[in-house]
Amino acid sequence: MSINLEGLRKLLESTGYPVFRDKAASNTKYPYIVYSFVSEDIKMAASRVHKTLPLYQVSLFTAGTEEEFRSIIHAFDNVRVPTTGVMAIIGDENDDTVTNYFVQVRVVEDVS
Repeated sequence: MSINLEGLRKLLESTGYPVFRDKAASNTKYPYIVYSFVSEDIKMAASRVHKTLPLYQVSLFTAGTEEEFRSIIHAFDNVRVPTTGVMAIIGDENDDTVTNYFVQVRVVEDVS
């Protein structure tokens, strides 16, 4: 099933984590979600752009474990929105060890 950007944001908010586009506010406590634009494909029909298909990365920044990311995966699964597999990058953030667990999800937008 497909989802648009507004639906993606509402879905992420339903997890109970704070949600931000591109960057969290300063001093936001972990865990929190950040979603960011990655790329965009287009769907053509009759030699015209019919739909845009943006790809977003959805990240959970946490000092915890991958278990915290499961609620995000379940939220996508409950509405049948496909994602990539979960990946992780470990880094330091304000002297804390923080993990960025992330997936990518394609959304579908109508062209006006």
